[in-house]
Amino acid sequence: MTSWRIISLLLLLTSVLGLTGCSWYDNRITYFNTYYNMQRIRGEVLDEFDYQEELKRNRPRVLVPGLDSIKLASGPPKNSVYQFLRGLQIDRTKLQPVTQKVDSILIKGSKVVAFHPKSQYIEGSLFLMAEAYFFRSEWVPSQQKCLELIERFPDGEYSPDAHILLAKVYLMQRKVSQGTQALSKAVDVAWYRDRYDVASEAYRIQAEMAIEDGDIEKAIMPYKQALIMCEDAGQRAKWQIEIASIYYRIGKYALAEAAFKKVFDENPDALGQFESLLYIASCRARQGSFDEASEMYAQLEDRKAFTEWASFIQAERLALDRLRQENAKDKTLLARERFADTSFVGKPELMAQSFQKGMALYKTGDYQEALKYFAKAKVIRTPVYDVANKYYSALRSWDEAKRRLYMLDQHLVVDTSRKDSINRLRAGELYSIGRVHENLDRRDSALIYYRWAFGASEPSSEDAGKCLFAQARLLKDTEPIVSDSLFELISLRWPRSPFAKEAAANLGFTADATIDDAAELYASGSKFRAIKDYAFASRQYMAVVNKFPESELAPKALYAMGWMFERDVHRNDSAIFYYQLLLERYPRSEYAREVRASVEFALAKINGVEVSDSTLLRDLDKDLLQRATEKDKDVMQQLMDRNKDAFQVTAPNMNLPQIPGMTPGGSINNVLQGQMRDAQGRILGKQDTTVIPPPLPKP
Repeated sequence: MTSWRIISLLLLLTSVLGLTGCSWYDNRITYFNTYYNMQRIRGEVLDEFDYQEELKRNRPRVLVPGLDSIKLASGPPKNSVYQFLRGLQIDRTKLQPVTQKVDSILIKGSKVVAFHPKSQYIEGSLFLMAEAYFFRSEWVPSQQKCLELIERFPDGEYSPDAHILLAKVYLMQRKVSQGTQALSKAVDVAWYRDRYDVASEAYRIQAEMAIEDGDIEKAIMPYKQALIMCEDAGQRAKWQIEIASIYYRIGKYALAEAAFKKVFDENPDALGQFESLLYIASCRARQGSFDEASEMYAQLEDRKAFTEWASFIQAERLALDRLRQENAKDKTLLARERFADTSFVGKPELMAQSFQKGMALYKTGDYQEALKYFAKAKVIRTPVYDVANKYYSALRSWDEAKRRLYMLDQHLVVDTSRKDSINRLRAGELYSIGRVHENLDRRDSALIYYRWAFGASEPSSEDAGKCLFAQARLLKDTEPIVSDSLFELISLRWPRSPFAKEAAANLGFTADATIDDAAELYASGSKFRAIKDYAFASRQYMAVVNKFPESELAPKALYAMGWMFERDVHRNDSAIFYYQLLLERYPRSEYAREVRASVEFALAKINGVEVSDSTLLRDLDKDLLQRATEKDKDVMQQLMDRNKDAFQVTAPNMNLPQIPGMTPGGSINNVLQGQMRDAQGRILGKQDTTVIPPPLPKP
C-alpha cells in the first residue's frame, strides 16, 4: 500500500515538473528565437525614424509662434485628417530603407502567435505587429491587432500602448468619434498603470485636435485636470510646460509667461528649468521688454548646466535682434545670422529662426529674399520643415511663372503672327500664378490672376472654363450667388470637362447633373422634375434639344418642357413658348401633332378671338405632311396662312374691338397674324439656335 502511494506521488510530481518545464522551455525558446529579435529589429526601425530622440526628450522643444495659424491658413477640408497626424505617419521615402525589417517583425510575430500561443510573449507580439502595420499605414490590420490585444489582455503591460495606438489608427481613418473615445480610454488605462508617458501623449493629441478645431480652452483642459490628479511634482512640471507651450504657440505671450513661471512651483528637472526660463525671456521680448529679455539670455549663457543648449539661446537672441531692428536687411543683423549659421550647423532651432525671418519678409512682399530663408529652413527635418517647404515650393513656382510670362510678353512684342498661341501660353502662366497665390491663402491676388487668365483664354476653350471654375471656388464663401452662377455656367457650357462634376457637386446636384447621353439626360430631367427641381429639369431637357437635336428624344423633351410649365409650374406663357418651338423644329413628330391644335387655339384665345373648332381639327396627319414638304415657307408662316379663315370674329358686330395697344380701323385677322409674326421673329430671328430657357422661379 505504501509503495503504491509513493509511486502515485512520484508520478504526480513528474507530471507537474513536466508541465512547468514545458512552459519554461516554451517561453525561453520563444524569447531567444523570435521575440528578442522582434524587439531588436523594432529598435533599429525606430532609430531609422528618429523616434528615439523624441522618446528620450533630452533636448528643449522648438516652439514657433503662429506656426499653427500658418498651417491652417486655409483650414483643412472637413473630411480631412487632422494636420498634426501627418507628422506621425511614416511616408514611403522614410519606410523604404526599413521595409524588410518591418516585414520581419510581422513574420516573427505571426510565428509567435501561431506556434507559441501559450507563451508569455503573445501580448508583446500583438503590439509589435500592430505597430508594424501602423508604420506601413495599414490602418485596418493595425486596428484589428490592437483590439485583439485589448480584448485578451485588458490589464496587460501593453494595454496603454495598444489604446493610444488604436486612437491614432481611428483618427487616421477619419473616425473622429471613435478616436476621441479611444483617447479617453487610453488616459484611464494609463493612469491605472501609472504610464504618464502614454497619458501625456494622449493629452497632446487631444490638445492638437482642439487647437485645429479652434478651441484653445479645450486644448488646455486635459492638462489642468491632470495637474489636479497627479501627485508627482516632476510630472506636474512637465504638464505645466505643455500648457505654457500652447499659449506660446498661439501668440498669447502674457499667458504663456505666467504659465512658464508656474513651472517653478513644481519640481522641474534641468531641461524643464531651461525651457521655462528660455521662453519666459522670449515672451518678454515679444511683448517689447527687450532689455529684460537680453539680460535673461545672458544669465542663461553664464550657467554651465545649460552649456549644451547654447544654440537655443543664440536662436532666441536672433529673434530678439530681429524684433528690435525694423530693417530686416540690417548689416549687423545679417552678420549675426551668418555667425549663428556657421557656429551651429543644422540645428533645428536655427532652422526655425530662418523660417520666421522668411515669413517676415514674405508678409512685406519681398518674395525673392523670403525664398532664400525658406530654403535654409528646409535643410533638415524640423517642426517647420513642412510649412517651409510649402512656401519654398510655392515661391519657386511663382518666380519661374513670372519669368516665363515676361519672356512671352517680350516675344509677343517681336512676333505678332503667333498671337493666339502665345496668348494660350500666357493664360496658362497666369493661371499658375493664381494657383500659387491661392495655395498661399492670398485669395484676392489669386482672383485677379484667374480673371487675367480667363481674359487671355479662348472663350469657348476648357482653359477658360477652368479659370471660371477657380473663381467660382474662391467666391463660394464670400459671394455665393456669383459662385453658383459661375458653377451653373460651367456645367452648361463644358459638361464633359473634368471640373464639370465638381461644379455640379458644389451646386448640390447629383451624378445625374453631368451626364452626356441623350437618354440619360432625358431621364435626369424627369428625375429632377419628380423632386420639383424644375430649374434643373428645364436645363436637362434643353440639353437634350441643344446637344442631340437629331435624337428622337429631342421633340419628346420639348413636349415634356411644355407639359411641365403648363401642369406643374402653371406658367402658360412658357408652355406655349416650348410648344411653339416643338412645332417649329419637329413638325412631323407625334408630339407636334398632339399640341398643334391646342397652340393655335391658345394663341387665338389670348387675343380674345373665338375660333372655329371644325377648322382647327381637320385631318392633322395630312396637314402636317403637306407643311413639312413645303420649302418656300417656314412652319410659322404656313400655320398663319392655313388658318386665315379660322381666325375670324363670329360675333354679330364686325367692328374692331377696342384692345389696348391696337390701332382702330384694322382687321382682327391682321392683328392676330401680326402678333404671330412678332413671336416668329423672337423665336427664329436668333443667329444661335441654342435655346436658353426663360427664367424660372424656384418652386
